[in-house]
Amino acid sequence: MTPSPEGLPEPDLSIHAIGLGADSRGLPGRRANQLALLRRYGLVPTSRMLEIGCGVGWLAYDLADRLDPAGSYAGFDVSPAAIGWLNEHLAPRLANFRFDLVDARNPRYRPDDGMSAEQVCFPYADRQFDLVCAFGVFMHVERNGIERYLVEIGRVLEVGRPALCSFMAVTSHDEAPRNGQRAYVQVEPGVYTSRPDRVGWSLAYDDTLIRAMIDDAGLALVACEEGAWHGRRPSGGDAVPGADLYVVSPTAR
Repeated sequence: MTPSPEGLPEPDLSIHAIGLGADSRGLPGRRANQLALLRRYGLVPTSRMLEIGCGVGWLAYDLADRLDPAGSYAGFDVSPAAIGWLNEHLAPRLANFRFDLVDARNPRYRPDDGMSAEQVCFPYADRQFDLVCAFGVFMHVERNGIERYLVEIGRVLEVGRPALCSFMAVTSHDEAPRNGQRAYVQVEPGVYTSRPDRVGWSLAYDDTLIRAMIDDAGLALVACEEGAWHGRRPSGGDAVPGADLYVVSPTAR
């Protein structure tokens, strides 16, 4: 991976356990994998990109040398601490980057205040972006929030352009799905969790339900890649997503 611009501070992992997690310094492969997937589906230096759930800013940091002045990056998150740090330390150094707080509750990362996820409106104009990603987000968002986010993706993304959304997807081939050492437990039709002790944590969804939510949001499913977590797809060679990747695109209305 090429380094980010000289003097750009690395994201501060102490401010919030969000994004790639506390061990992300030891996981450059995950960051490189995300960049490879974005390139696969259209990332170029002039991309106008939105990251949903930017966390502490690792993807922004890695894109700083990859977007030219004609390109742009916007990222939002529900963590005031993360967005505050990004606006203090990265935004002043990156003229075509912006970081926005979305004032929404989240069962894991912001349980005590903010609007419900199904009320969220992304703080961007219609058709403002030509590439969107939501890596590692929808396993921490309940169904009604996902439905809302998909509608908003369809609003802010150009028709025919891709959004990369990762899910933990349960298929007919998954007889006893597990997330690491934890088994998934069904909590409602098509919805599972590996943390039944924590409402809204570590969620998985039936593949058929994911596809239905995508369709109901007016999006077309243009590609689907099985994640490595199932243990059925060999790693090596081309980038393999850890979670299941659904690439969607708005259709003309």
